[in-house]
Amino acid sequence: MTKAQGTTLGVVAIACWSFYGVLLASNAVTPPFRSMAIVFTFAAAVLFLRRLAKGHGVRDLLRIPLSTLALGVLGLFGSNCLYVVALSLGGEPVTVNIASLSWPVFMVALIAAFGIGRPGLWDVTAMIIGFSGVVLISLKEGHIELDWPICVGLVGALCWAIYSGFRTRVPAGPPDAMIAFVGTSALICWIITLGFEQGEVPWNEFIRLAAVGLIPVGLANLAWDLGARHGDPILLAGFSFAEPVISTALIALILTHPIGPMDIAALVLVCAAICLSVAGERQRRLARQRQLAQH
Repeated sequence: MTKAQGTTLGVVAIACWSFYGVLLASNAVTPPFRSMAIVFTFAAAVLFLRRLAKGHGVRDLLRIPLSTLALGVLGLFGSNCLYVVALSLGGEPVTVNIASLSWPVFMVALIAAFGIGRPGLWDVTAMIIGFSGVVLISLKEGHIELDWPICVGLVGALCWAIYSGFRTRVPAGPPDAMIAFVGTSALICWIITLGFEQGEVPWNEFIRLAAVGLIPVGLANLAWDLGARHGDPILLAGFSFAEPVISTALIALILTHPIGPMDIAALVLVCAAICLSVAGERQRRLARQRQLAQH
């Protein structure tokens, strides 16, 4: 797979993830870990059926390196479960959504701090502006006040940023390693919900949760796993800033949740960060073209 193909798969995943928030935020009865148990189960099922359709067995899935499995479960279980926990704690869907989807800010910081990529001035500026958007959603009456839902959402964002940034630093594992990540996360969620949670699952919520498992968590995460391994990490970090904008707009429009002035300002900063990150990638490509022309 070429770098361009990997980057394209990453962008497709980002587009699918944009529907994740509105589908989960519309559920009001199902307990959080039961919700994610259903989501992960359907995600594991669709990925496993895809693998069987390609004529592959399951033996190599059982030999996935422990470090790869741990990183995948941290990213998948941590980010998704902490998102629904933040909603269950009473967080405003719009605010929680922006906080949870601020992971590109952490991803750019991680790949810069650990030498995974080589961000330039444009990328660093984009990270600072994107982080400013995160700070804005925490402002209440002129001062920063991080309530529990926002804190939980930000920790979830950090989990996914760690996975996305360090995916190339652990063994790749089998091509369908995401099946192991999703399946293990489903098992953990079922253990938690059967042991500690009580509550019913209405049919309308069950259908929405199944849809989340099939598309944003199942097929989209598979696309992102390939994109994170083969695509341009800096460019993907830049494009991923679009996800909070699209998903927040869908929550506001479909679920009629109001967007406050701070939310709008945060989204404007996120859009600016996208433009700067893409501009930085364009400058890198022009520089490479000039070097090739000189040789």
